[in-house]
Amino acid sequence: MERRRYPRFELKVDARYKVLDSKELSLISRTLNISADGICFESLKALKPGTYVDLEISLGDKIEPVKLVGEIRWSSETKAFGKTEKKILNGVKLVNMQRSDEGRFLKYYCDKMIEKLSYYLDKM
Repeated sequence: MERRRYPRFELKVDARYKVLDSKELSLISRTLNISADGICFESLKALKPGTYVDLEISLGDKIEPVKLVGEIRWSSETKAFGKTEKKILNGVKLVNMQRSDEGRFLKYYCDKMIEKLSYYLDKM
């Protein structure tokens, strides 16, 4: 049974993350998909559910990355076909972002939704 409240759209862009209250530096990452209230991104180590992270995501609009805070809801190990290195996929629920970033993020998300709907409508 699908538990998501909003549709997810593929978004493979560069990102950075940092565990809140950690002395580690921001780590380079990549997103896999987004929804209106969540993101899936890769990491090299598992992040425990309930952990809060700062995320910076490039939307490809040549403006500074969108900065947000999210809560890890799940982590799952994956291995790309034919590759030996493992990656961890992390599901994040968005909990906070600056108003200006929120507007850019939601506009991007809505544009993706319109793009997807247009594709289906063209097929009818």
